[in-house]
Amino acid sequence: MAEPPETPEPVQDVVETLRAFGVPEEAVQRAVERGDPEGAIFEAVLMPAIRERTVSASEIEHRGGLTVAETAEFMESVGLRPPGPDEPAFSPEEADVFVELGRLEEVWPPELRVQIGRVYGRQLARIAQASLQLFRIYVEPRLRTEKGDPGAGMRAVQDAFARLLPLADPLLISVHRRWIEHELAQAAVREAETYAGDRALPGAVEVAFLFCDLKDFTAYAHSEGDAAAVTAIDRFTETVVQERGGEFRMMKSLGDGVMLAYGDAPAAVSAGARIIKSMPAPPLPGVHASVHQGIAIAREGDFFGSAVNLAARLLGAADRDQLVATRPVVEGCADGFEWEHVGAREMRGVAEPVDVFRLRLEA
Repeated sequence: MAEPPETPEPVQDVVETLRAFGVPEEAVQRAVERGDPEGAIFEAVLMPAIRERTVSASEIEHRGGLTVAETAEFMESVGLRPPGPDEPAFSPEEADVFVELGRLEEVWPPELRVQIGRVYGRQLARIAQASLQLFRIYVEPRLRTEKGDPGAGMRAVQDAFARLLPLADPLLISVHRRWIEHELAQAAVREAETYAGDRALPGAVEVAFLFCDLKDFTAYAHSEGDAAAVTAIDRFTETVVQERGGEFRMMKSLGDGVMLAYGDAPAAVSAGARIIKSMPAPPLPGVHASVHQGIAIAREGDFFGSAVNLAARLLGAADRDQLVATRPVVEGCADGFEWEHVGAREMRGVAEPVDVFRLRLEA
């Protein structure tokens, strides 16, 4: 039998340092096998949670929860390896979730479970990748430089990661809960608008909405990496803040985009044009924008209703470096803007086709 290859001396030095400040041997070996010995400082932080996974899919099924096959299907839908039937793969709290999902099958059937799993898995994978990559690109080198000594540097990195990681779960839960609240409010206002007909609802105001985002941002992030993607968002946000003007009533970040509210259409269109023109040329992604003016419901510092929905949907009709708008915007802008009618578009959530106009931007 061939002898296992010797660990290179620089790697061995790292391994000994990790062992010296108590990183579990299991974490060290897993990191060495991956070719990233210093990654053991992250493995060590994750080990306690991994050790809490004591419940198998068979036990979940025995308790009346999802079957072994259904649990495997769900894990595959979120992009993770499905565990073996008797493999201790879930914490007791996670197992309780799968038991309850099994009991709720008539309310939340398997096909919906898989669909939501695909959505969650895709988005959470991106969050996890970006979080760790940014920590290792920006935080880790600075801590190592500040400490000077390699061992002290690794200890500082591990301590920082151990303090930050527990913050992620409650933060994600709170953000998710608030977006659920927002979507429920949006649905309630749309329902109220339907029943109200021509009657004005409490809090109704006329607003011009400007939506801007980075065109083809997802493809850019995949090709250039998370660090470049974050840089692009930072540059975009800086541009919006510089060019939005003083007339805006509210600005809300939407990840790689923003929603701005204005009192009239000319202010919204002018701001959108300035933002598009001020973004740097490729390789950074460009901006596209949409503007719609209509009646919205003002609540708790935000706006709700069909006018917001239409403005957001309209953005899909704009290519890079383009601003598109609806007929009320064009009619409200009067002189000073040149428009090109590009046809009527069907839009989800809008009963009738919408006339779309493209702003002719000066070179």
